Amino acid sequence: MDDAVNEDLNTKIVKDSNFWKGLIIPALLPLFSLICVILTIDMEIVDYPLLNMFFGGDDLFFYSLTALFFSLIAWPFIGAKMPPPYHEGGKVSSIIALTVGVFLLFWVFALFSFIGGP
Repeated sequence: MDDAVNEDLNTKIVKDSNFWKGLIIPALLPLFSLICVILTIDMEIVDYPLLNMFFGGDDLFFYSLTALFFSLIAWPFIGAKMPPPYHEGGKVSSIIALTVGVFLLFWVFALFSFIGGP
């Protein structure tokens, strides 16, 4: 093979810490929101008087679910706009976020197809 062809076949493998920071940092907000949703699914707010003053019933669960929804929307935008030392990892993170979003969208469509009429 020609040397020019061999140069095109070489892949660039990024192993520096800036790549990994750019990959992980945009995903931290949805991960934190997911942990909040999991913790508030079965939470009895009556046991916590301070929370009971502000939230009644399942409001805290719905607020954390809304935060998860908005953080999943923000994840690809945060990943795409990472500053230059982290931009390679941010691009990969935004691609992962869009892929996860498409799969979640298909899951929601499948869920609503079971709920629908005859």
